Amino acid sequence: MTAAGRAATRPLTWALLGTLALLLAHAAVYRFLCDDAFISFRYARNLAHGYGLVFNPGHERVEGYTNFLWVLVLAAGDRLGLVPERLAPALSVLLTIVLWGLVARASFRWVPTTPVRWIALVPLVWLGATRSIAVWSTSGLETRAFEVLIIAGVFRLIDDVSVRIVGDAPRAPWAAVLLALAEWTRPDGLLIAAAAFGTAGAILALRKRLSLRDAIVSAATFSALVGAQFAFRLAYYGVWFPNTYYAKVGGRSWWGMGGAYLACFAVEYAAWLWVPLLIAGVLSYRARGEGHVPALFAAAVIPHALYIASIGGDHFEYRPLDLYFPFAFLLMARGLAMLTEGTLRAVGTAATALAVVVGLVAIPARTHLEFPGEYRVGYPGIPSGDTERDAFPDPARDPVYRWPGLRALAELHRALLETTTSRLVGIRQEEHKLFLATVVPEGRALAALVDRGVLPRDTHVAISCVGAIPYYSDLRVLDRLGLTDAAVARSAPGAFRVIAHDKHATVEYARAAGVDLWSTDPVHLIFPIADERLVFALDESRETHAAVYWADAGDGSVFVVSFPSGESSASARFPRLTFHRCDDEAAYASLVARIVTARREALAASPGSRDAKLALAVILTTAGRLDEAEPLFADLAGSGDAEGLYNLGTLRAQRGDLEGGASLLRQAVQAAPRLAMAHFNLAIALERLGRGPEALSELRQARQIDPSSAKFAYTLGAALLASGDAAGARECVAELRALDFRQADAYADRLEGALGKLVERVP
Repeated sequence: MTAAGRAATRPLTWALLGTLALLLAHAAVYRFLCDDAFISFRYARNLAHGYGLVFNPGHERVEGYTNFLWVLVLAAGDRLGLVPERLAPALSVLLTIVLWGLVARASFRWVPTTPVRWIALVPLVWLGATRSIAVWSTSGLETRAFEVLIIAGVFRLIDDVSVRIVGDAPRAPWAAVLLALAEWTRPDGLLIAAAAFGTAGAILALRKRLSLRDAIVSAATFSALVGAQFAFRLAYYGVWFPNTYYAKVGGRSWWGMGGAYLACFAVEYAAWLWVPLLIAGVLSYRARGEGHVPALFAAAVIPHALYIASIGGDHFEYRPLDLYFPFAFLLMARGLAMLTEGTLRAVGTAATALAVVVGLVAIPARTHLEFPGEYRVGYPGIPSGDTERDAFPDPARDPVYRWPGLRALAELHRALLETTTSRLVGIRQEEHKLFLATVVPEGRALAALVDRGVLPRDTHVAISCVGAIPYYSDLRVLDRLGLTDAAVARSAPGAFRVIAHDKHATVEYARAAGVDLWSTDPVHLIFPIADERLVFALDESRETHAAVYWADAGDGSVFVVSFPSGESSASARFPRLTFHRCDDEAAYASLVARIVTARREALAASPGSRDAKLALAVILTTAGRLDEAEPLFADLAGSGDAEGLYNLGTLRAQRGDLEGGASLLRQAVQAAPRLAMAHFNLAIALERLGRGPEALSELRQARQIDPSSAKFAYTLGAALLASGDAAGARECVAELRALDFRQADAYADRLEGALGKLVERVP
C-alpha cells in the first residue's frame, strides 16, 4: 500500500480500535462474578486435584454443571496454578476480544463500505454500546466461550455454503468442529447446530449443490465429538442428560414466562428500531444472491429463541439471548448500507445508527444507575417496601423515555421486569454481584471455623445456593434445589413455580443423607450480628415453633440452623458450639440485646442512613422497647417512607390504637402498593375493628403480591375458615403444601387441624 493509502486508512484504523476500547471500557463497568459460576469452579478444582468431576469429593457422582468444556479448561488452568475465580473472568475478557474480532472481520467482508466507508464500524459501535455484551464479558460463566464458538461456527458454515454455491472444492469441516465444541460448552448448542446444518443442507439441496460426501464428513465429525461427550456422561454419571436438565426443566414448559422474558429483552434494547434495518438487510442479501447468509443467521437464532421461550427464559439477565446481538447487528448494518446513497443519505444513515445506539443504551443505563446498593432478592419483582426503589426503573428520570409514547414502552418494560424477576427469571447483573458479596465472606468464615476445629472437616450441610459457600468452605453440601443432587433434581416440583428454584429436598431426605446442619434461611448458615435477616430468620421460626437453633459462631456472627438428625446428634458433632433453641426466651433476650447494641453502633457510624435507622427500630420493636422504636419510625414516616408508615402503623395498632394504626397502614399501601406486609397488617387491624370483608380483601391482596409467603396463605385460610368458607381454607392448605418448605408445612398442619375440629363439630 502506498503512503497515501496508509494515510487514508489510518483514521479508520483508529476508529476501529476505538470500538474495541468502547467495548472493554463498557465491560469494566459491569465486571462481576456470579455465585453459580462457583459450582463450575468447584468441579474444576476437584478435577484438577484428582478427585474427579464431582461436587462432593468421595461421594456421589452428579453432573451439576452444564459447561463441560469450560470446566475442563478451568481445571487445566487450576493444575497450572491459575485459580478458577481469577482465570474465568480473564478468559471471558479475552474471548470478548475474539468476539469483537469475529464481528469486525465479518462486517468488513459483508457490509458494503461504499459510498460511506465508516459504515462497517457501525456493528462494532452497537456491540460496544450494548449492556448485555458488556455484562457477559465477565461473570465467570461460560457464556462468552459459547457465543464465540457458535458465531465462529455459523460464520464458517456460511463460508462453506458460499463455496459450494459457486462450485469450489470442499473444505475441512471446521464448522462441525466449532459447533460440536459449542455443544460441549452448553447443551443448547446441539439445537443451534442442528438448525444451522439443516438449513445449510436445505439451501444447498434447493440450489442442487449439496454434496453427499461433504454432508457425511460434517455429520460424522460433529457426531463423533458430540457422541464422545454423551458416551462419557453415560459411562461416568450413568445418565444421558446433565443433572441440571432435570432440576431446571425436566420436560416442563412455561411459555407465558418465556414470552415475558423475550418481550422484556426486546423492549429494553429497543428492538422495534431494529425491524426496518433487519428487513432491509435481508432484502440486500437476496438482491445479491446471498440469501443464505440471513437464512443461517435466522437458523441460529429463531429455533433457539423459541426453545428459551418454551422453558420460561433463564435465571440470568438475557444470558442465552446475548449471542443474538452479533447476528442482528451485522444484518442491520447491511440494511443500513443499502439505504445509504450520497451525502444527504449518509447524514440520515448516521442519525439512524445513532438512534439505535440511544435505544441500546437508554433503559439499560437507567436500570444500572437506579439499582439499589444493597442486596434485594428478586428485585424489582419482589418489592422491598422502599417507595423510591420500588419505582425502579422510573421513566420520569429518563431523558429519553419520559416522553409520551416512549413512556408507555418504559412502563411496559417495568411491568415485564417485575413479572419475570418475581419468579427469579432474568435477575439483573447488579443483584448477582451484590449477592456474591453476601456469600463469599460466609464461605471463608466457615472455612476458618473448620481450621479452628469449631466445625469438623467432614461437616455435612444443606443449603439452597451452592456456589461460593461450598467453594470457599470446602464442606460437603447437599443442594436443596437439586442442581448437584440427582434425587432432588428428579423430585416433583412445587406448585408455585420459580425458575430453577421449585424443587426442594425434604428434611427426611437430608436426615437419610446424614446432613448435620440445615440452614433455616435458604442461603445462609451464619449471619453477622447486625444483619436484619438474622432477626427475620429467628422470628419466623419462633412464630411457627419450629425446632430451630442458634449459636454464637464467634467473630460477631451467629449460626441459625436446624438438625435433621436431631439435637443430641448435633451436640455430639459440635461440642465447641452452644446451641439455643429459638423459643428459649432468656437466651433469645440476651441475643436481641447484642443485636440492638450492634445496630446502634451501625447507626452511629451512618447517622443519616435510612436503612440503619429502620433496622435499629425493627430490632427495638422485637425487643419490646416500643417507646424507643416509635420515634425512629415516626421520623421515617414523616418523610413519607412506606416502611416507616407501615411499621409505625403496625406498632400503634399493636398498642391498641387500631384506627390510627389502620390509617397509617393505608397510607403505607398507597405509597407502596406492592408492600405486601402493609396489606397484611392492615388486614389484621381491620379484622380487630370488626371489618371482616375489608380484612379479607387486604389479605387476598397481600397473597397476590407475594404468593410464596406461608404466613399470608395461613392467615387467609384462617380468616376464610372463620367466615365459614371451609372450601377456601382447604385451598390455602393445598397452597401451603405446594410451597414445600418446613414453615409452610407447619402452617398447613395447624390449618388442617382447625379444619378437622370444624368437621368434628358438624352434626
